[in-house]
Amino acid sequence: MLDPLPQESWTRRNANHLLQRAGFGGSPDEQEAFYQLGSEQGIEAAVDSLLETSEDWSSVPWPFWAGGETDPNGDDYAGQAVRRRDVTQWYFECLTEGQPLAAKLLKFFADHFAIDSATINQYYRQIGLLRYFETLRRHAAGNVAGEDHPFEGDERLVPDGHYGNFRTLVNHVSWSIAMIRTLDLYVSTANNINENFGRELLELFSFGIGQAYTDLDDEYTEEDVVAAAKAFTGRKIYNFRWGVRNDAANQNPPLPPASVYQNNNQQDNSAKTFYGSSSMPGGGNIVDGDDIIELIFQTDRCPKHLSWKLWRYFASPDPSKELVAALATRMRDTHDYEIRPFLKDIFLSSEFYDESVLNAQIKDAGDYLVCVTKQLGTQLPTRDAVEDIMQQLGYEIYFPPSIAGWPEPDGSGNTWLSTGAMVFRMNMASIWSHHNFNIFTTGRTRNAMAEFEEVDWNTIAPPHLRPVENFPLLLEALLGRMLPNRELRKSQVRTLYDRYSSVSSQLGSLEGVKELVRLILSLPEYQIQ
Repeated sequence: MLDPLPQESWTRRNANHLLQRAGFGGSPDEQEAFYQLGSEQGIEAAVDSLLETSEDWSSVPWPFWAGGETDPNGDDYAGQAVRRRDVTQWYFECLTEGQPLAAKLLKFFADHFAIDSATINQYYRQIGLLRYFETLRRHAAGNVAGEDHPFEGDERLVPDGHYGNFRTLVNHVSWSIAMIRTLDLYVSTANNINENFGRELLELFSFGIGQAYTDLDDEYTEEDVVAAAKAFTGRKIYNFRWGVRNDAANQNPPLPPASVYQNNNQQDNSAKTFYGSSSMPGGGNIVDGDDIIELIFQTDRCPKHLSWKLWRYFASPDPSKELVAALATRMRDTHDYEIRPFLKDIFLSSEFYDESVLNAQIKDAGDYLVCVTKQLGTQLPTRDAVEDIMQQLGYEIYFPPSIAGWPEPDGSGNTWLSTGAMVFRMNMASIWSHHNFNIFTTGRTRNAMAEFEEVDWNTIAPPHLRPVENFPLLLEALLGRMLPNRELRKSQVRTLYDRYSSVSSQLGSLEGVKELVRLILSLPEYQIQ
């Protein structure tokens, strides 16, 4: 199991599949270059090109207000709403402009470690959100520790080292303002224990619950939840409001505002038993949250859950129990939770290219927006428009439907694939093809799109392909860009031809191209990847 794909099986179909899953696809030229790289230098060389870790995100700086020396949130709701839209735009710029695999991992982490802006509190909201996503995108890019962090305080570097390791990431998340506020960790003390974070740490972030890969002897208990909750008591936030002093400010040296620190007076320092262990492997009592995280990542259960979830995200929804076990061994024993080497094993494996894996996923709202933007070679819609799109699709990155993140297409609580959202999604392509801004909900948003750039139609559909008699070549070029691994039914091709012919004869070939692109982006096949 997990044997490498034979070199003779490297096809354009498999190359396009890998580009789509390890990123958001590529232009026809990028697709061909990637295929040729794998053909000439080997599949491993092609995979290694995706695993490049030099991304520094310098092309996507934080919003200008994030570096101010005064409270950036302001006291008025309007100012906060603008900054919330800034965060949304900044996040999608990271996805569209970042190194593809880093962008795809950032999106995975944002779902795996979902946070809720409504619970973070206005005094921490924007700065807490930005710092949180900064932590996620650094781990997504695999940057090494020791680099300057944009702000001191919100991320506590831990002894074991560098970014891009799942164990380290969970530790950093546990020290972040956004997660501490979202799961009420800041109110949990030795005398008043709040179990929210301890429970979700196990149920969502590390162990999972009720999945098919689990064994009865892997299960954890309520006693384990309580032990974890006790271990994470006493984590506090030094208030962001400048000039406020408390015990954090009196430390030597004083902590900067918006720092997370451990209040020893409110921590449960008792010895604990967790998941069958009464002490740490090297000796000593199990005391704090860092100890709990270390023990979690030594179990068999944790690598199974994380492997299962990463396979579902990058490959297909239903990995076998045997495959999950093989992946878990690679994740923990071979790679010690290093994320990119583990993904390399996935991307090289024959199982990743199985017919059951190709075209087995439904694009979520984020995938759809990023893929359209990149495939048409255009800019993102404006800040207000991106927020409007995500609201109508039920995919607001800082307002997940639950702490579990966004549900699968057939999962309970799904809103991003509801009937209303799908109607909007079918109409959404006209934003790019016809500058149809009437589908936005506010005049402010429609007015903001007035300067939205036109697609470069000469690149998408060169004039020599536009005569009706060249329709087969035109359609081939468009499908190669937007649906490289799908074949349409004859009835669909006939419908597209009839519509293209009709619009071209009435309004000209350029309008025919726009209508053809709109229809392709609205096809059921385009919703699949």
